[in-house]
Amino acid sequence: MKAVALVMAVLAAGCAAQRTGTELNPVAPAAAVTASQLSGTWRGELWPVGTDSTSVLNRDVMLDIRDDATYRLTTARQGTAINDSGVAVLDGDAVILQSSTGQSMRLVRSGDRLYGTLSSPPGRPMHIMMERAR
Repeated sequence: MKAVALVMAVLAAGCAAQRTGTELNPVAPAAAVTASQLSGTWRGELWPVGTDSTSVLNRDVMLDIRDDATYRLTTARQGTAINDSGVAVLDGDAVILQSSTGQSMRLVRSGDRLYGTLSSPPGRPMHIMMERAR
């Protein structure tokens, strides 16, 4: 149960550029992600800064962005999966995942890749990178 709480905190914490729900309007039509821009399934990994892809702390990540700009983010490690959901908002070259918990996570977009750095409790930085599944 502690592992579940830790990962949820990592996902909810967002990155250094964390925003609150009052700073953006995720339901604004111009800001909402459209199907042609980001919808689909993205797969990747979450891992601690300073380690590589063989770390025992790594988690598999799957992000599903739907046509209506809602998303479901799932992380899994050793058979334990954790889910988060909310609204995806395009912000220039970034995607902001505005969680239903009120937290947000900013990921940089480069073509079919999304990546960023999150801050996990107790402040350990974590990398996240995903590629669009074809």
